[in-house]
Amino acid sequence: MPSPPIYLRAGALLLALLVATVIAAITAALLLVFQYHRQYAAETMRHERLRQNLASATNLLLVGETANGIDTARLGLFDDQRDSVLLIRAPWGIYDIGIARAFEGHDTLSHVFLMGKALTPGERYALYLADEHRPLSLSGKTRIQGDAFLPEAGIRKAYIENQAYAYEEVIHGGTMRHSTTSLPPLDAAVLERLTRYLLPESAAEWRGDALDWLVLGDTLTQPFFARPLLLHSIDSMTVTMSLAGNIVLVADSAITVTADAALDQVLLFAPSIRFADNFRGRVQAFARDSIIVGRDCAFGYPSALGVVHIPKDSLVFEFQPLLRIDSASVVHGLVFSHFPGSDQYFAKVALAEGAVVKGQVYADGLLELQGAVHGVTLCRRFTLQTPSSLYENFVLGGVMDETRLSPYYTGSALLNTGRLSNVLAWLNDL
Repeated sequence: MPSPPIYLRAGALLLALLVATVIAAITAALLLVFQYHRQYAAETMRHERLRQNLASATNLLLVGETANGIDTARLGLFDDQRDSVLLIRAPWGIYDIGIARAFEGHDTLSHVFLMGKALTPGERYALYLADEHRPLSLSGKTRIQGDAFLPEAGIRKAYIENQAYAYEEVIHGGTMRHSTTSLPPLDAAVLERLTRYLLPESAAEWRGDALDWLVLGDTLTQPFFARPLLLHSIDSMTVTMSLAGNIVLVADSAITVTADAALDQVLLFAPSIRFADNFRGRVQAFARDSIIVGRDCAFGYPSALGVVHIPKDSLVFEFQPLLRIDSASVVHGLVFSHFPGSDQYFAKVALAEGAVVKGQVYADGLLELQGAVHGVTLCRRFTLQTPSSLYENFVLGGVMDETRLSPYYTGSALLNTGRLSNVLAWLNDL
């Protein structure tokens, strides 16, 4: 006898459809989650590969040679066109700008940075004084901390201006070695970058690209990814605005920078440059005749102040080039003078009492040191002007202390011969 048919409730079909729909939705969600994680993993791996390629590109720039012009290279890492990088190296004052880009498809990572040369162990010393066959005389609280390269005539204690030498040792924590008759030479290629903006004969090379600086507003930022913004004045220039980044200011007369001005990584070129009291900023300033820094100024790292004085037949120099830093001012970076001329017109670098340079001082001429150098000092000859007398190769109260120079300090190829380059500052935000 056949069994009676089994009848389902009408709602059972709807329940079955609901269960099937839920299972389908869960399956679709799992597939979407799997696909999302797969894409996320692929993007993470691609981003990590780009990051590693960017680090490799940055290292390639750091081991390269100093730029004399704009050098650009595009290459594939590991012989793989997928791992492509773009390397750009360009001069920026006495330092170099590095631009590293790693890209794949539409994805790009970039670094922009300022780089310089690391000091070799042999370039870290307190003092290098050229041998002009005369001794170095120390008075008052003058202190040389670290190794010193001195003339064969040696070093002696002296009593001047009613002050005797305050210490027993003349060299603290270092050894004394013999210097040569000249200073270690500055790099000619780096000097050439600067002279093109300081000598009238070279003006034709860049004036066609220059804009009148009077078009400036109160604030201007030029990224280092873009071309340099060259601003020129045929007369004097007073800077009161905020300028940052890839900007070059050139004046045919004088540049005056007020305390209200905010300068960050800007280059200045003029026959003479003056910074008012209480200025704050990071700047590279180069003058042919003079740079005067007022009281209580602060130049952030890496800054550079340089008097570049190269005689030409078309120029007549009738005064002594001067770079003076007044009391309570601090410069983090390099202060230098370059003047391969006669004794009559030796360039003079003067650090007033209370002034501090944290980095390097290179005086290719005279150095009047009443302040302090926390780093490396090189000079051809010391000088000291008092109300009563003029002394040569005397130091009264100056401090030269290499031990206070940061082990991470990086200088410029202008002075340093080290093969290794380091990042001075990251400029992605400029």
